[in-house]
Amino acid sequence: MASWRERLAFAPLETAERGEEIALRLRHSIELGVLEDGVQLPSESELAARMRVSTMTLRTALAELRHLGLLETRRGKGGGSFVKANTGDIAKAQRDTLAAYSLEDLRDIREYRAFLAGSAATAAAGRSQQVSIGRLASMAAMIETAQTPAEMTRADSRFHTQLAATSGSVLFTRQEIAMQAEVGALVWANASDRRSAAAKEHGMIVDAIRAGDTNRARDLAEDHVRQDMNRLIDLRMSMEPPLPGSPPGKEGIDSAVSAVESFAVSFEGTVAASIRTVEEAAQAALDRSKSGRLNELESVYDVARQNLKAMPALYGTGFVADPSYFGKPGSIWCYLPSGPESPQRFEFELGQEFHDYSTASWWPTDDDDDKIHASHAYIDALGTNEHVVTFSKRVTRVGEMAGIAAVDVLISRLQDEFAPFLRSLPPNTCIVDQNEVILATNTASFVGGTLSRSHRAERRIALPPLPWSLCLDVSTGTNTADAAS
Repeated sequence: MASWRERLAFAPLETAERGEEIALRLRHSIELGVLEDGVQLPSESELAARMRVSTMTLRTALAELRHLGLLETRRGKGGGSFVKANTGDIAKAQRDTLAAYSLEDLRDIREYRAFLAGSAATAAAGRSQQVSIGRLASMAAMIETAQTPAEMTRADSRFHTQLAATSGSVLFTRQEIAMQAEVGALVWANASDRRSAAAKEHGMIVDAIRAGDTNRARDLAEDHVRQDMNRLIDLRMSMEPPLPGSPPGKEGIDSAVSAVESFAVSFEGTVAASIRTVEEAAQAALDRSKSGRLNELESVYDVARQNLKAMPALYGTGFVADPSYFGKPGSIWCYLPSGPESPQRFEFELGQEFHDYSTASWWPTDDDDDKIHASHAYIDALGTNEHVVTFSKRVTRVGEMAGIAAVDVLISRLQDEFAPFLRSLPPNTCIVDQNEVILATNTASFVGGTLSRSHRAERRIALPPLPWSLCLDVSTGTNTADAAS
C-alpha cells in the first residue's frame, strides 16, 4: 500500500500542462521534504501509470529535475532514479526559480496571498463562536521549533492551509494550497531568522480570530503575508548587481540620479519616435483613403510591427480610431505577448462595440493640445489586461480628431529599465507617476504601491519631459507596507 508521501507526490495530474506539472510536483515534494534525500522513485513505467501520463512526458520532467541536481540516476543492479535533496542543490534550484519571476509577478502573488489570508482570517473570526480553532492554535507556534528550511516551510504552510480551512471555504483552502505549492518553499529558503517573529504573528492572528475581531484578524493576516513576500521580493531584487563603477557616498548618489534623469529623457524620445511614425503612417493612409474607413489604414500595422521590433522597451503601439470620425470604434494595434520577435495584431475579444474607451485615462479631452500625453498607471481591462502606462497623441484631419497614435509600456518593463540605476540609490527610493503610483523602486514594500500624504521624500526630483518624479529615501509615520496596499 502506498504511503501518504507517495500518494501526495505521485497523485494523478488534472491539468493539460502535464510535462511542466510533473516537474513542479516532484520538485515541490523534494523541497518540502515530502520526498526525502536518497528515496528511490518508482520505475518510469510505474510512475507514468500512477500519474496518468505517457512515459515520454515523464522522462522529460525527470530530465529537468536531474538538470537541477534534484535527482540522480544510478546504473546497474538496484539502480534507478534517486532523490538528491542536497541543501546546496535545492537552494540553487530555488534561486533559479525565483530569478524566473518578475517583480510584477511577485507583487501580484503578494497581493493575492494577502487577500486570501485576510479574507480567510476575517471569515474565521466571524464564525469563531461556532467552530473550534484549537487545531489552528496548535499550529501557530510550530514554526518556532523547526530546524531546516523544509521544516519551516511545512510548518508555515500547515498554518496557512488550516487558516483557510477554518474560514469554512473550500475555494479559499484550494487556492491557499496552490499558493503554498508555488512560493511556500521560496519564502523560507533564506529566512531562518524569521521563525520567532512568524510564530508570534501566527499567535496574534489566532488571538484576533478567537476574540471575533474581524478587522484586526484581517489586518494581521495581510501584514504577515506581505512581510514574508516583501522579503522574497527584496531577495529577488538583490540578485541583480548595481551598475558597474558606481562609487559610494554622495558622489555615487548624484551619478545615479543623473543616470535616471538621462534615461527618462532617452525613454521619452523612444516613445515619441514611435508615436510620430504611427501618426505619419495614419495620415498618409488617410490621404490615400477613398471611403474614409478604418480598414484602409492597414499599412499602419507594418509601421507598428517595425517599431516594436526596433524598440524593445515598448509593449504595444498603433492607431486607435475616434468613433465620431469613423462611425465606430476600432484600432490598428500590435503588441508583444511573447517578446520582440513576435509582434501580434491585437483583436477585440468581445467585439469592438463592447469597448468604450472615450472615458479611458489616455483618451484626449476636448481641450487637449497636440502634445504627447502620458496616462497614469492602470490595468488595461479594455485590451491586453496588463499593467501599463499609455502615451498618446491626437491625430487630426482638417481640425477634426480622427483618433490617436499611442504606445503602451508595461510597468514591469519600467521596473526592469530603471532598476540598475535605483540599486545605487538609498533604500525606499522610487519613481512615481502624476498620481503618485509607484512605477519602479529598489524596495520590496513599495513594489506596486502608491505614495500617500504620510510619505515624505528626502529629495524629490522631477523627470521632464515625463510627468514622473524620482523620490529618494522615502519615509513615513506608518508601516512601509502601507505603500503597497
